[in-house]
Amino acid sequence: MKKILLLSFLLLSIYSCKQQKAEIKSPPSNAVTTVAQSNGPSSEMEMTIEGMMCAIGCAATIEKKLNATAGITLASVDFDTKKAQLTFDTEILTPTAIKAIVTDLSDVYSITEFSVTD
Repeated sequence: MKKILLLSFLLLSIYSCKQQKAEIKSPPSNAVTTVAQSNGPSSEMEMTIEGMMCAIGCAATIEKKLNATAGITLASVDFDTKKAQLTFDTEILTPTAIKAIVTDLSDVYSITEFSVTD
């Protein structure tokens, strides 16, 4: 009986994660979406992302999009803490543009806190 309940819960979790998959939209016009080497001044940014439903779909999608963006050297998204940490080139991107990249992926995502350090 416990195995059936566990299996049912697992299947329900997977199904609901797929049902809540983020709608991917085109990037904002002021964002560059190809990967490029950057040698300009860099800053670190940390932001709290609300609205993620799962680590496999939401967090991975956001992390992949950030890492594919020109000017972002390295990005990491942690579903459990709802935090994204990244290093970016300040000559290519602004914090506002980075927040727009995340929120434009889906109407579900919102940035509730962020901080930038040089």
